[in-house]
Amino acid sequence: MMDQIYELSRKAAESSLQMQQAMFKHWTQDLPSHSPMAAALSADWPGSMRKRWIDLTLEALNKHRESLDAMYKTALQTLEKSFRISEARSSEEFVRAISAVWQNLFEALKSQSEAQFQEFQSLAEKFLDMARKTDA
Repeated sequence: MMDQIYELSRKAAESSLQMQQAMFKHWTQDLPSHSPMAAALSADWPGSMRKRWIDLTLEALNKHRESLDAMYKTALQTLEKSFRISEARSSEEFVRAISAVWQNLFEALKSQSEAQFQEFQSLAEKFLDMARKTDA
């Protein structure tokens, strides 16, 4: 039973990652070939634009770290609850405990996926806006 929970969790995480990668690829395929990263290498790129690019990159990495922290916290809580399932004294308690673990797990996956999508969308808009300003 626990193997099924872990396998479904793994598949959900992989699916979420694949969706994010596909969205990122879709969003970036329309970028002009003259990217801000290439511009960053040139000496004439304005310092304020370079600073903004660095700030956006650091913001994206910090949001990613926060997301990973939240996922690890949820995973630890789920493991704690799943280890307590064996303490059930009756079949009703057992079913209730498993249902609670499943429900918490799927709610966590849903909320984390939604948060990651919104954060990705926000950062992608900022990066695209930055790219447009650089090309202008």
